[in-house]
Amino acid sequence: MIKCIGCGIELQNKNKDNLGYTEDLSKNLCNRCFRLKHYNEYKQTSLNNKYYLKIVNNIDNNSLIIYTTDILTLNLNNINRFKNILLVITKRDIIPRYIKEYKLINYLKEKHPNILDIMIVSSINNYNIDNLYSKIKLLSNNKKIYVVGYTNTGKSTLINKLINNYTNNESNITTSMYPSTTLNEVEIKLNKLTLIDTPGLIDETNIINYISKEDIKKILPKKEIKPKTCQISKKGSILIDNYARIDYETDNINSIVIYASNNLNIRF
Repeated sequence: MIKCIGCGIELQNKNKDNLGYTEDLSKNLCNRCFRLKHYNEYKQTSLNNKYYLKIVNNIDNNSLIIYTTDILTLNLNNINRFKNILLVITKRDIIPRYIKEYKLINYLKEKHPNILDIMIVSSINNYNIDNLYSKIKLLSNNKKIYVVGYTNTGKSTLINKLINNYTNNESNITTSMYPSTTLNEVEIKLNKLTLIDTPGLIDETNIINYISKEDIKKILPKKEIKPKTCQISKKGSILIDNYARIDYETDNINSIVIYASNNLNIRF
């Protein structure tokens, strides 16, 4: 079986409309990944969360799990499926520098005492990547290492950063801001380590699954967020562009801080 080195799907040259199609099986990259990588053309798939969960559920429970979640969503819904967990919080670059990391780490350790360790990183700024690599080597015990998380948490981007920093391998996993980019397990040799990228799980409550590509680009922050603060009292609403409304009612005067993409229009 020959797999696409970008998304992990089995390659085939029989049907252009099916996943894994490529004109040349020796290229090791399906047309979908090629078009996404070079032309930013995204093609949705018919695969669903049931398919992705089946892959995750077959992971050896003795393996080290790098559970990734981005710093804004902190989606840990499936973390209790695993035993040996290194929690990696990605996209540190989008949160203001004055935010105290230790407060978040201590909070999560209290809530999830089964986690082996927690690290906050930025693949874009190369922040804390060396420490993460050292921690992975320390905890891996020469076993396979699975990278697990929801879509758009930066799993594949993180793996590509590790590949680029610590190997001479020129092959990268396909990455994008769109959901379901990785479709099956992708095995990566990281010197003596074996990393396995898994498809991003789908959070059916996430707005990203229901909006256009243009809207996804707008709501996903790419630069450091400039928080918006406002005092609220009595009863009212906060409008987050055309995407969300937060209703509030209070007897006191309170301050509320919104962390969202700088591209969004926040109305108090």
